[in-house]
Amino acid sequence: MTTSTHDPIKELIIFASQFEASKVPASVLAFQTKRLLDNLGCLAAGYEQSGVAAALTLARRWSGCEESSVIGSRERLAAPQAAFVNAVRARSLDYCDVISPGWHPSSSDIPVALAAAELTEATGLDMLAALAVGQDFSQRINLAAQANGFFYRGFDANILGLFSGVVIAARLLHLDQTAFTNAVGLAFDFGIGTFQHYQDKTLAVRISQGLVARHALEAAMLAREGISGPKRVLSGENGFFNLYAPAKVHLQVLTEQLGHRFLGEEATCFKLYPHCSILLSLTETLLRANLAQHLPNIENARIILHASPSMRMVCGAPYEPQHTPEIDAQFSARYIIANALLRGRASAEEFSAQAATQVQLITLAQRIEIVERPEFERFDRFELSIKPTQGETLHLSAAFGRGWPENPADMRDIREKFQQCCTQSPCRGFRENIPLLMTCIENLMDAQSLNELLAATSLA
Repeated sequence: MTTSTHDPIKELIIFASQFEASKVPASVLAFQTKRLLDNLGCLAAGYEQSGVAAALTLARRWSGCEESSVIGSRERLAAPQAAFVNAVRARSLDYCDVISPGWHPSSSDIPVALAAAELTEATGLDMLAALAVGQDFSQRINLAAQANGFFYRGFDANILGLFSGVVIAARLLHLDQTAFTNAVGLAFDFGIGTFQHYQDKTLAVRISQGLVARHALEAAMLAREGISGPKRVLSGENGFFNLYAPAKVHLQVLTEQLGHRFLGEEATCFKLYPHCSILLSLTETLLRANLAQHLPNIENARIILHASPSMRMVCGAPYEPQHTPEIDAQFSARYIIANALLRGRASAEEFSAQAATQVQLITLAQRIEIVERPEFERFDRFELSIKPTQGETLHLSAAFGRGWPENPADMRDIREKFQQCCTQSPCRGFRENIPLLMTCIENLMDAQSLNELLAATSLA
């Protein structure tokens, strides 16, 4: 435990506050465009999911001004409240990108960036550069903390979103270095969530993402007004590493190639199915096997899933859908298997409350056995055996599901996902403006403001 007055966050803050947007490489900006396209699709698909109405009602009550857009409408709220609502929508189907161990960067970063950029009338380049610097900032902290361990002592890894979000907001609000430092300290001081909301399958999963976005913007705004924040954010006695890192940290990765290599793309998973990323390989393998057509008596088969410790911990609970069945489904290995076997597809429709409570599916899901395999170090690794009443036992196994960097989803996949999400969206602007939206997003690097993009998400 260190008692030094110096903290390694300082070098990161100096870089993040001073690096010019025009110097961010074009390839890095293109990746941020990919993040934006993917996340706005997730927001479109999750537009009216459980928890959204309550978030919007409260955000309206808490708002005292009209600063930034509620995406998909002409409504404007205080910037932190607009970001709150947009983040809840983007995260609601758990369709959004993810970086291990469970950090969903874009579902807070994108709402913060859109709200702050609209508030300050920033250019598209400024917003994309802020996204790049913010993600790089947090991923360096993530790598340092996770060098010798996994998970954050049971805390939700989306605490990293407070770092990336506040850096994005501080850049777009043009904070000087003193205020920037205070903003980062204030964001860390807010903290966020634990993994228990995943295990207990509650709406807090979605709302916490909104709180990350809101708190990040609030921290930057508080700092702009002169409120000071903690300074020894990473290595203080009660700093990030001592509170959250599971083992010895690797400080050298914090500044290695800083300004020359922007981290994020090498670690980002873009989901092609709307559920927990730990289960992507499971869904993909089952759907490719097309077992719904070839195992007609699956209800009587014996099904055993051998799962990694992470898969068992996060997604291995008995499938007993209750108050929020859609979240029960999104974080259930048993549901994922039963859904693939009985329906042969895994779109947003299969993760509605109605789909998640179908009696036949629940019955099959509850019969599935799960065995933890400690030697499965990769979190999404599994082995599945299906023994029908007659015939040979079928064995399936995989890891590195489609979407993870080791098995990446390309821009064509993201465009197709965006189109599907918008087509199914309850929001008319997303449904009817798909070509215009894609053009605005993919040309944002050259846009003088966000006005055209924001207008395209809504229809007057």
